[in-house]
Amino acid sequence: MRLVVHVLEARNLPAAEAQGLCDPYAKLQLGRQRGKTKVIRKSASPVWDEEFAFRVGDLKEELLIRITDEDKYFSDDFLGQVKVPLSAVLDADNRSLGTRWYPLQPKSKKSKIRDCGEIHLTISLSQSYPEETATLAHWASDDFASSSDKSSELRKGSSLPNIPIELSTSPSRSDEAEITREDKSNAAPSFVNRLHQIFSVKPKDTEASVPPLFKHDRGLDTLEETPLTSSQHSNEQDLETSANMSFDELLKSFASKHEGNDMPGNLSGGVLIDQVYAVAPSDLNTLLFSPTSDFLQSLAKMQGTTGLDIQQWRLENDGEILKRVVTYTKAATKLVKAVKATEDVAYLKADGDMYAVLADVSTPEVPFGNNFRVEILTCIMPGPELRDDEISSRLVISWRLNFMQSTMMKGMIENGAKQGLKDNFNQFSELLAQNVRPVDAKDTTTNNESLSSVQPETESDWKLAFRIFGNFTVLSSVIAFIYVFAHIILASPSIIQGLEFPGLDLPDSVGEVVVCGVLVLQGQRVLNMIARFVQARRQRGGDHGVKAKGDGWLLTVALIDGTNLSATKSSGYSDPYVVFTCNGQTKTSSIKFHTLEPQWNEIFEFDAMEDPPSVMEINVYDFDGPFDEVASLGHVEVNFLKYSIPELADIWIPLKGKLAQACQSKLHLRIFLNNSRGTEVVKDYLDRMEKEVGRKIAMRSPHTNLEFQKIFSLPPEEFLINDFTCHLKRKMLTQGRLFLSPRIIGFYTNLFGHKTKFFFLWEDIEEIQLLPATLSSMGSPSLLITLRKGRGMDARHGAKQLDDEGRLKFHLQSFVSFNAAHK
Repeated sequence: MRLVVHVLEARNLPAAEAQGLCDPYAKLQLGRQRGKTKVIRKSASPVWDEEFAFRVGDLKEELLIRITDEDKYFSDDFLGQVKVPLSAVLDADNRSLGTRWYPLQPKSKKSKIRDCGEIHLTISLSQSYPEETATLAHWASDDFASSSDKSSELRKGSSLPNIPIELSTSPSRSDEAEITREDKSNAAPSFVNRLHQIFSVKPKDTEASVPPLFKHDRGLDTLEETPLTSSQHSNEQDLETSANMSFDELLKSFASKHEGNDMPGNLSGGVLIDQVYAVAPSDLNTLLFSPTSDFLQSLAKMQGTTGLDIQQWRLENDGEILKRVVTYTKAATKLVKAVKATEDVAYLKADGDMYAVLADVSTPEVPFGNNFRVEILTCIMPGPELRDDEISSRLVISWRLNFMQSTMMKGMIENGAKQGLKDNFNQFSELLAQNVRPVDAKDTTTNNESLSSVQPETESDWKLAFRIFGNFTVLSSVIAFIYVFAHIILASPSIIQGLEFPGLDLPDSVGEVVVCGVLVLQGQRVLNMIARFVQARRQRGGDHGVKAKGDGWLLTVALIDGTNLSATKSSGYSDPYVVFTCNGQTKTSSIKFHTLEPQWNEIFEFDAMEDPPSVMEINVYDFDGPFDEVASLGHVEVNFLKYSIPELADIWIPLKGKLAQACQSKLHLRIFLNNSRGTEVVKDYLDRMEKEVGRKIAMRSPHTNLEFQKIFSLPPEEFLINDFTCHLKRKMLTQGRLFLSPRIIGFYTNLFGHKTKFFFLWEDIEEIQLLPATLSSMGSPSLLITLRKGRGMDARHGAKQLDDEGRLKFHLQSFVSFNAAHK
């Protein structure tokens, strides 16, 4: 739902100027949303004729419109204001106040000016357009559930991981009963009562004005008493048409209405599943959403869900909407009874190759369930080509919460819902893997395909020379040289005078001194350009085509292009080049002259590394000649532990630094990290660790490694070496577990739903100090880990202190087996 405000004009505005004129404009505000009209110069009766639309999040808010006189030199002058509560618009006929004049009020009752003029407005509430439904907030009861329930009780997202979103057509019967109870207990009209009036059955004359998306699904008894409107006839026809069409025909009909629609982006809550499967996109869509598929029934049986009711897919609004409703009862837990859930599932895109389905999940019976709704977006796209030319699909499922009203329990609700969704979709992934084969990254040819498309630009020496020397400086220097040389030939030898002697010819005037100076400066600039040309010719694509050596972890970086680089020269351009540094190895790109949008298309391979790299540093510099100090155009650090393999395969990375952030500079990269030693990497690493620490280290199970990766959101190649129970010492002791892997040290604890987790890199550690046992450490030695300056700032909340040198210090104590942990 949105509020549409049409600001037409104003009249009789007060003015500070003697001639009674001002420069008025109107400022509109609804909650945190703001709008502003244009400024009308020298007028006391301005005409704007501008329309504004605001998303409605709380019907208790009010629309504030202020008229202000613009002042170029001092603060703007207040002329008058008007406030319109949304409840007044909601209670009006057809939810519209019409077009009327509103008297402007002074800022306070003490104001000397009482007559502030009038403003001409049109205000109405309307439905959101289809493209806005993905972000529309759904309304629900003000009723709060008991606050004694813990966050673990809120793990009630979608029991059936369907996909998000469509505007809710009607409240459920349980919602109606709850609204009725609240009507009896509250005499004053409330937000829920008003919504109940909107959504309830209305007389014939009122009902015709309500769009079909906001009407109740009626029983047969109601239909017999109330004549069918045109919209109801349309719905009846849609239902009859949908019943006579197969699932594939419904998809084709829906796709014909939405040709050219883009795939929606991932929802803000996060990604629950991002996996490639060896199946065609259409077949995966049929498995998940076809009425003939038993996937949802199998999932419900696995999760203990009962009362599963899956309605048929149906087209609505003349084929614009393809939706269905799924209801079920979530299995009871030790803390929460069985609860009912409703999913309004609708297609956003379906063109045969790409599908997007949005599910709006309502669970009003969970604690605080009337305060929020869960949206789950499922996207099915063509995946990378497999080795045997097999077709694959990429499945991405993301989620978010829509809060219908503010609540103090927002953080607890988000954490509980997130954990509940993760648990549900873990089971979803296990069941899906039994039906279609998940694809490992090494089974695809994405790397070779992506790199084969990267073709370096071959620029001839003549073209490069023209780009460097084809400018006014060189041209004017050449003309000046020819002019001076011709002058020398035509001029006769001058007479020796002043302080001159044979062989020394000094300038005879100030003008000659200036001319000589200009010629020297011009000559110096030309010589610098020649030096830059020689350097650029030597450095052009020097690293391209150099293959990596050795056996181990191979890092391949494709530098595609850059955008919005900052200009450091007076010409308004730069000469950028990029330096990559990883595990002590450095690769440098070629120089791209006279551009802020460089195109490199170069590939760099790093020699094989024994262990997987943690970070790669990227620096972009401006080349300014072989003898001048380079200027930084930006820098960035790629942390391989914080990016997934699909994300690194094609990524735009924003640069950091004053110049880069001001210009919003970015680099386009394709990064691939592969292990050439196969599955023996874990065993080889543990063998080396056993020799270093002098004790046997057991290999952890795949399930343990998977849980470890989920806790810290780590890539699949990271595995757990060992973990220990200990205390983290900050202001207060926090008991948890310390996790060790080849690249990180992590800490995790979950005390009564309050989670603390962080990790930092081994290579960021500057020193590990052994502190002797004290009474405060319960007679056990402690460890004090100090990071290098400016490193590990993501884990700052777990540090005991930040010293004067900018180093984080972590204090760990009370190990059950300190010697084993220390080793």
